[in-house]
Order: sequence, then C-alpha cells, then structure tokens
Amino acid sequence: MKADYIFNNGEVITIDNQNRVAEAVAVKGNKIIAVGTTEEMEDFRSASTTTIDLEGKTLMPGIIDAHIHLTIYGTNLLGVSCIEPHIQTMEDLFIDLRKKVQETPKGQWVRAWGFKESNLKENCYPTRKELDEISKDHPIVIIRTCNHTSYVNSKALEIAKIDENTPDPEGGIIEKNEDGSLTGRMIENAHMQVFQYASYSNEEIRKGMQMASDEFIKAGITSIHDAGGYGDGAEIIRIMQQAINGGEIKVRVYAMIGSLTNSHEFVEKMVHAGPITGLGNEYFKIGPAKLFTDGSSVGPTIATREGYTHNPDDRGIIYYSQDELNRILGKAHEKGFQLTAHAQGDRAIEMLLDCYELALTKHPREDHRHRIEHAGISSPDLQERMKKLGVVVTPNPVFMYANGDRYLEYYGERVDYMYAARDFIDKEIVAAFGSDAPVTYLDPLLGIHASVNRESNDGQPVGKNQRIEIMEAIRAYTWNGAYASFEEDIKGSIEPGKLADLVVLNSSILKEEKNRIKDMKVEMTMIDGEILYSSNESSVYEVNEVFLN
Repeated sequence: MKADYIFNNGEVITIDNQNRVAEAVAVKGNKIIAVGTTEEMEDFRSASTTTIDLEGKTLMPGIIDAHIHLTIYGTNLLGVSCIEPHIQTMEDLFIDLRKKVQETPKGQWVRAWGFKESNLKENCYPTRKELDEISKDHPIVIIRTCNHTSYVNSKALEIAKIDENTPDPEGGIIEKNEDGSLTGRMIENAHMQVFQYASYSNEEIRKGMQMASDEFIKAGITSIHDAGGYGDGAEIIRIMQQAINGGEIKVRVYAMIGSLTNSHEFVEKMVHAGPITGLGNEYFKIGPAKLFTDGSSVGPTIATREGYTHNPDDRGIIYYSQDELNRILGKAHEKGFQLTAHAQGDRAIEMLLDCYELALTKHPREDHRHRIEHAGISSPDLQERMKKLGVVVTPNPVFMYANGDRYLEYYGERVDYMYAARDFIDKEIVAAFGSDAPVTYLDPLLGIHASVNRESNDGQPVGKNQRIEIMEAIRAYTWNGAYASFEEDIKGSIEPGKLADLVVLNSSILKEEKNRIKDMKVEMTMIDGEILYSSNESSVYEVNEVFLN
C-alpha cells in the first residue's frame, strides 16, 4: 500500500500505550497506515506521495477538546467582544456598544460577550441605567466571561417579562438595589432565562458554527465534545447536524444532550425520544445526557461544602435537589445514556457522585464512563469515590492560568485540589482536558502550559502540587478525550488503522522550556487525511494544494 502523505524527520508523539516517540508517519486516505522511522516510510512512497519534512518539529494526534461550547463560541463572534485589547475602561466598552446600536435596527438585540470586570480599570460591572443611556429602543445584553451572569437594560427586561415583582427563579438571582429596583444584573438561572429571548436566528447560529469550526482547526483541535448552548437544545443539534453534513463544520463533534437553558427539559425530551449515547458516525455522535448542578468558579457561584474563603457565609448555588438529580439522570442512565453534569464545587460533585452510585446500584452497567464536567474542587475523598465508580472527569487546566489569583482569594488552600490533574493521573482516574471556550482561552497549547506549570497569568503559583508532565498533558488532550467518548479505538493516538487527525507544531514541544509552551504555535492541522490549515503559505505544505515530493 502506497501513502498519500508521508511525514518524516519529526518528533512524532504517538500517545500509544507506551508513549512511544517515533520519527515518521504514513497516511493513506483518511487513515494512518504506518508509524516508524524515516527510512521505514520509504516502503510506502510512490511517485504521487506527498512528502513533508518536519525538520524536527512535533507531530501529534489532533487535539480533542473534551468540553467546549461550539454554538456560543461561534455566535459570540457575531456580537461585541469585550476582550478586545482596546477595551480598558467601561467607556471603551460603551463606545463599541453605541457603534453596534447604530448599525442594528430598533427592537433587535445588541449582544456583547467575554465581559470580566477585573479586566477594566473600574473593576465593576455595567448597570441597567448605564445601558439604558446607550439605548432604550434596543434590548442590550452583556454576557460575563463565565456565561453564568449577564447585564441587561430595561428593554431587555421588558422583553423577558421581568420587573421588580418577578421572583427569583430556582437556581438564579434577579439582582435588586436596596430600594427594590432592578440593577440589570442577572445571575445563573435568571441569566439563562433572559437569554432565551436574546437567542440568535438559525441562520446566525449556522454561520457562527462554521466560524467557530474554522477557529478550532487553526488551534489544532480536530474533535470537540460540545457542551451545549442557549435555547432549544434539540434545534441546536439539528442545525449542527445540517452544518456537518453541509461541510461547514469540519471538526468531529460529540454532542452532549445539554442546554444552558432548562437543561432538564432537553434531557427528558431526548430520553423520551429514543436515541442514546453513541448514535451517529465518526463525524457526529450523540454524547452524554448533561445537567447543570451549580455555578461558575470565578463568579463565584459554585456549590461548596464549606463557605468561600473571602465570604464564609456564601456556599454558592445548587440548581437541583438530590431527588431531582437522581430522578432526571437516573432515568437517562436506565435508558442507556452516558451521564454527565456541570459540577464545579465539592458539594455539587458529591451530589453527582451520590446520583451515579444510586443509578448504578439500581441498574448496574459495565463501562458506563459517566462523566463530571469540570470537577473543580475535587477533594481527596471525592477522588476516591470517582475511582471506585469508574467516573471520567473533564477538568480545565487553563482556568488556573486565567483565574488563579481569584481562586486563591475565593477558595484558599482548596486550590491544591482544584482541577486536580496530578491526583487524577496518580489515582488512574481518566481526565480528558477541555478549554470550556469561550468561557476562557481556546488555545490547547496554553492548556498544556497551564497544566505543566500551574501558575496564573501573572506568574503566581496556584496548586503547584497538581503539576503534570508534558506527555501526560498531551495524553489528556488526545487519547483521554477519545476514551471519554468511547472512541479510543479510532482516534486519540498515532497508530496504524486510526483516523488521520494530526497536528504539526512549530517546534519540538518535548524540547521546549516548560514556561514557554504557551508561546508555541500550531503550524498545520489535518482532519480525515486532509490538510485543512497551514499557518505558513510559503511552507512545503500548502492547504488544498498539490505537494512537491
């Protein structure tokens, strides 16, 4: 068999069961056909084979981001970005909002995303009154970076049918001033409910999905586990499948049955409908049934067993009672779904483990691979239960880089077992890393950097005891992600017979200084044997071009 592509003279990180580092790889069609030395690949060369000299650079399996929000990431690109470098003050943000108002027809939504008060000189959030001054004719919503809080104007509240007499929804807060007037700040489930009215059109969603897919590929991401978005989850799944079939989404998708809005309704609808985890093909599959149990780690609104370090009276928000959690996810387990839930605080994680234990007692199942999304404060006793139950966790190491200083303030010594990568590996708990983008940075190389160094973006150590090695971090972003979706037999490592989803970096990651991994770049991304991204137009590999031998 002759190869379509041969990559040689490289640092080929295979992530096989021995973590072998090879030199060369041969690809035929959409599959890897050989791995070995440059000399050995000569047997697979023909006159039509494209040869790529890696010149010592890293070739590794395509990144599998085990927790990311495709729809939210994509539709965010259609709104006002609060993370642009020029936005240093509240007025900078207001200027961009006014520009957006001017180009938006009256009555239509003006949306902004990525807001983080600590990024602004004022270190505060916008009020309803300030947003009313920008426009009373346009509903305005500014979404905090965590996607658990938003800030809205009076028009948005009017459309959402919320006033001073509206009670807080279960698991949410409609914030009020001392005089009872609304501040415009909507927290947790209150935010989720408002955003039902601020949702995008199907055409906008599909356009956003394509834009997001393109960004993921540039970052070296070849597969994603989509953690859901706002609005009608079933409709989002339908649009996603259409976009995949139409070639607009090119990353492989494992779609969680979850929504940021009333997640239990979507789960119950899908349980009743019939399809279960695993339905689909290598491009799109139905994933686990997913609920939200608590809030945001940087809110902070996560559910903790002890009060926050900076506010001992606050232990966060719980979305469901134990009985509700047991009923909703227990039924999904009975019907054959893989289960998962957003669980950040130790109280939320404990409730989820109680739920899994009960479900597995009532209806035993081997190799269920039930998951915990984020698994934020994973204390040692919870880790032992995870191991015993065979749970897969999806921590987000980049959170420590983005939010480490806040975590130290909010949780104190508990940072020593937040996103506990070292402990998970030592206890043989499979941890599949995810970015949670757009909640924080998309870049998986930054995620690897964060897991290896465990420092905040200002260099402050945050739970150094949880540092892991580079090879371990790469495995968590590749093979472990494949395992978390029951797909380790077809992807996640560079081995003959597996899908040709590959990434080339701009240098050797194993030889790079650990504190400089974040400065590395993706140079090429291949999915299904096709090169979809090349960073260097003058390089030997050109996207969709005929290669020279």
